[in-house]
Amino acid sequence: MRAAVRDIRAAAAAGRFEVEDPDLALAMTVGAQLALGSLLHAQPDRDDANSSDLIVRGLLRQFGMTADEAARICSLDLPDLDMVDAAVM
Repeated sequence: MRAAVRDIRAAAAAGRFEVEDPDLALAMTVGAQLALGSLLHAQPDRDDANSSDLIVRGLLRQFGMTADEAARICSLDLPDLDMVDAAVM
């Protein structure tokens, strides 16, 4: 959790986010993730990738990002998790 708050603070310091309280921003993010997980469990036919993108775009917008930038970020490919694991270790 400390890393997530650190990243939110860094994004705010860089002018990418406009958050008054990074801890509350993290709470909103975690709450959205939990709610999305519950929704996807209750509606297994729902398009999980599209729903995830919509949630992320909404959160990024809520944190002050423009609609175009939020859409651009959501259109990027996800990183290769094997490469991420190797970089962390």
